[in-house]
Amino acid sequence: MKKSIFAVVAVALLCAGPSYAACYNFQNGDGYKVCVKGDSFDARKKAQEICKAVKGSDCGNIQGYSSSCNGNKCVDQDGKKQNSLSGY
Repeated sequence: MKKSIFAVVAVALLCAGPSYAACYNFQNGDGYKVCVKGDSFDARKKAQEICKAVKGSDCGNIQGYSSSCNGNKCVDQDGKKQNSLSGY
């Protein structure tokens, strides 16, 4: 009985917290995709700010998102360009 309770608690702890993240593309982003953790208003705003900093001008509204990014216009949540990002 104790083992099954421990297992349930362990699984709950592993699944707790914001584990969702996304790679956002933008209306005027010239192909840049920014991958950040979370799908809240703040996460989306952060992605827009990162895109603007990398591109040098406003990227516009978020047009869509996916769980990964491949190519030379992928940007992580630290603003660094990457060739491939996944797990978002």
